[in-house]
Amino acid sequence: MSKRIFRIEAGRYGGETVIGKVDKEFVEYFLNEYDTSERESAIIEHVTSYDWDDGQPDEDAPIPKEDYYMWECDDIEHINSAYADSGFFVTEVTNEESKYDYSETETSLEAVQPLYGREAYSMGDLPDDEDIKDDDDYVPTLAFHSGEKGGFGCWFVETDGEPFDKYKFTYGIIETDMGEFIDSVWYDKKELECDYDYNDTTGKGYYAGVGYMNTKWHDIGDKYIEGCEYLEQYWEEFDDEVTEAKKERATTVPLNISVDEIAGEVGTIDNPGTVDINIDPITEPPAVSVDEAETYKDLQDSLTNLNSDGNSGLGEEGKEL
Repeated sequence: MSKRIFRIEAGRYGGETVIGKVDKEFVEYFLNEYDTSERESAIIEHVTSYDWDDGQPDEDAPIPKEDYYMWECDDIEHINSAYADSGFFVTEVTNEESKYDYSETETSLEAVQPLYGREAYSMGDLPDDEDIKDDDDYVPTLAFHSGEKGGFGCWFVETDGEPFDKYKFTYGIIETDMGEFIDSVWYDKKELECDYDYNDTTGKGYYAGVGYMNTKWHDIGDKYIEGCEYLEQYWEEFDDEVTEAKKERATTVPLNISVDEIAGEVGTIDNPGTVDINIDPITEPPAVSVDEAETYKDLQDSLTNLNSDGNSGLGEEGKEL
């Protein structure tokens, strides 16, 4: 059987995000000199206009760190992907020479559940000394995010002729102060490499913040790579969810069946079909319609509320109902 290739794409919104260590003086300056409503715009103006020859937007602000460059301040995290809630799409590639082309067969794709979510929060305040434990490690940080619209790469899946199986698809999430982003994409328990050849985006805005990260709580990405034992617990949970989803699908009657199709299944006046004498007759009372249920509910309410003097449950003559 010939090979089949499928292209997975994420949603149209996301962006690039860096989180890095900076000098404590820089963090404390922006925490103390600007209130919450002004702080972000001040940080953005400062770091995007950094120019030693022409001065700085805020000349009193300390430098973030020695040899600072905005997109290289990333020793904690560097992300460039779509937002985790922006959705996925899958397309079968029919021409390998134009495997990036748009196709009308593009279909929405939803995982049974994300494989994992790892935390990389970095903008918390520094606790008081008495609240810092011996194994805590707080470092001053700067987080910077460029919100963008467009394409954020894609992933290719090749099968031995089988159709794309949505139950084999999942993805990882990285959670930050700048948003939640796609961290990895998986198919058949194999991590897929992101293809950035046709990555093209338009900037929509900048976001930034300073604070302190307790590195003890930073979920490092190295724990979530293919073959790592740490991932086994997540695969077990994912497999359980897939099993339940398949069971639910197998016992769910589709609702998009036409009247003609239903009549064709159970027989019509002209073609009543055959009767299977081995089928046991229905002994339970049939379910009522919504209109019937509302009628019964109204009757019950009227009987319950016949006496408005608090003697609920009594009839007009004071007799119990």
